[in-house]
Amino acid sequence: MPVTTRGFTLVTYVATLDVPRHVVDHPSRLPAARQRRIGTPRGSRALGPFRQTVLVLRWFRERAYAHCLARDAGVSKAAAGGLPTPADKGYIDAGTGILIPVHRPKGRSEQALHTDTRTTNNLIRGVRALDERAAAELKQRWPTLQHVTLSPSRIGDIARAALVLNGIWK
Repeated sequence: MPVTTRGFTLVTYVATLDVPRHVVDHPSRLPAARQRRIGTPRGSRALGPFRQTVLVLRWFRERAYAHCLARDAGVSKAAAGGLPTPADKGYIDAGTGILIPVHRPKGRSEQALHTDTRTTNNLIRGVRALDERAAAELKQRWPTLQHVTLSPSRIGDIARAALVLNGIWK
């Protein structure tokens, strides 16, 4: 059946996703098992677990725009809540969920901060260092991660998904 938008018929085509089949099969079994466990009725979601996984992998591999992926899959874009995300001081006032180190008082050393604040700063910096290393490794396998244009509060979920896929691929 042809897809029509704004009075125009769009061209549809079939493409091949350039990842090994087991990289799709394994992660698609996880949401399928969860849906069975919690009793989600069959067909109640716009996409089944396999097609959800293909959609995510297309985004990772092809750098496709989210609205194009959603359109191709026949679903609308979801609004997603972000997880706490460690960031550097350049993200001041970036919004809820962005954790940044506290600035030291102007003209004073880091020691001027309360011990708890210094500890929190060190934890944020330590987690960020791990994130930066993982991101550098992931960008080599998943080209879309080199040009992420999403909010920093959403990249945590994406990086975790890429890490899982990397583990499966290896």
